[in-house]
Amino acid sequence: MIKEIKSIPLAAFLSRLGHEPAAKKGTRLWYKSPLRQEQTPSFKVETTLNCWYDFGIGKGGNIIDLATEIWQSTDLRYLMRCIANSCHVPSVQTVAFSFAPRHSAPSMERFEVVPLEHRALVAYLQERGIPTHIAKAKCKEAHYSVNGKPYFAVAFENVSGGCELRNRYFKGCRGRKDISYLPWSRDGPSTECAVFEGFIDYLSALTLDIISGADAIILNSVVNITKAVPYLKDYTAINCYLDNDNAGKTALAELTAIYGSTVIDRSTLYSEFNDLNEYLIHQSSTIKQSK
Repeated sequence: MIKEIKSIPLAAFLSRLGHEPAAKKGTRLWYKSPLRQEQTPSFKVETTLNCWYDFGIGKGGNIIDLATEIWQSTDLRYLMRCIANSCHVPSVQTVAFSFAPRHSAPSMERFEVVPLEHRALVAYLQERGIPTHIAKAKCKEAHYSVNGKPYFAVAFENVSGGCELRNRYFKGCRGRKDISYLPWSRDGPSTECAVFEGFIDYLSALTLDIISGADAIILNSVVNITKAVPYLKDYTAINCYLDNDNAGKTALAELTAIYGSTVIDRSTLYSEFNDLNEYLIHQSSTIKQSK
């Protein structure tokens, strides 16, 4: 069954996860990395060999290696179920439970969350168009080690106590993957809620000042869409700032099927861009050039 899993075309697997190639050169497909945020595609899939390589993190391999990075696990049974669920491979899904787990991935040791101050992390967010005062108000800074080596990243907490982690070279999560919920005011919930795929887009909305007075839900992954549903039931307007790709459109359709006209697609604001942050970066660049 492992052979069957490895025979799944990587392009089809990535498409099921909402990632489409930005360019094709011969037998090579180039993507914006599914493992981190980036503007220029540096994730390569060699279709004849059915293998991938991410130049940003210096890692590559087969579909199982990619699943290891996406789901942050080396438990083979778990990874096979994730792949089978994504690509609808019932025969693999059925027997995946019989495989013994591998050793777990190296854990983050001495994990500590502190106020955001590190100049490299602040600079990283500034490069994404996020001003320092918003970054420091909404994000924190995580320090940890893996196999004895120290690392640090921007940290954004979710409702389960986990943290989304980002820096120029890494995109991951510490603890349980979940949504983040941020009420606008402590006095009580707003009548409107803004929904984002990632926290960088949420910070972008604050920078653009387009969600004043609205509560916010950050999915931290479109697979968390069902976790957001209970939070949204009492709002009179659900403004969705989701990505302009298949995954974003699917998430929007799922929310619309549940809440109907209460759901408003705000992606028209940045229809020429993949997401709200790309739009913000473009706007910031245009303003600088005009000065």
